[in-house]
Amino acid sequence: MNYTMLKDVKTMIGFFSSIIGSIIAIFLAAGDSDVWVVFIVLSLILLALSVTRASRLYNQKST
Repeated sequence: MNYTMLKDVKTMIGFFSSIIGSIIAIFLAAGDSDVWVVFIVLSLILLALSVTRASRLYNQKST
């Protein structure tokens, strides 16, 4: 990651939300709740969207 992605607020919120969602999913799974699957799926979607945005920002800067 370079500085362009680090200063982009939407990308960082996406990465941070993905990590928090994964942590919540772990706690829910440990608590024997079936909702953890929803949090994992949402975290993976957020992560994919954030990586796509970061890749697009990186390609725009290098071009």
